[in-house]
Amino acid sequence: VDASGSSDAEGNKLCNDGNPDDLNNPIHDLEWVRNELVEWVYFNLSSKWDSISRRGKQKLIEMFSGYKQSQSFTHDVFVSVEKYVKEVEGRDDIFDQLEMWDEGDLHRLVSAFLGARFPMALALNKADISSSAKYISDIKSKLPIHGHHTGVSL
Repeated sequence: VDASGSSDAEGNKLCNDGNPDDLNNPIHDLEWVRNELVEWVYFNLSSKWDSISRRGKQKLIEMFSGYKQSQSFTHDVFVSVEKYVKEVEGRDDIFDQLEMWDEGDLHRLVSAFLGARFPMALALNKADISSSAKYISDIKSKLPIHGHHTGVSL
């Protein structure tokens, strides 16, 4: 990702005469990639949701194992999501009540699964350009980066 914002999503150099409005915020590129992945899995599940919700938690676990992940790994993600929903929203045993789920619940689960199953590594190119400092700070504060490492110039 161009951390300086000096190129567009296709990598074309942007004309910037010192005007920050001419720059491309790299967070948008990262959001696009993540959103594409989440929507792909979400669509796969939502198109089968009536059947999944009738058959219950085990069917949902089986659907996630289609992404080449063990059922025990998927179960651990479910436990984490269930704990979060209980702490934040006060809802218990959400996987026993799939028929009560809305789009937000399914999106949350998909996002948590993808974050655990396919962690994203970012390479922030052009970090030595002055405009990159603000964008790097934004990326660090907005993304759920765990154990991130900042490169050092040699």
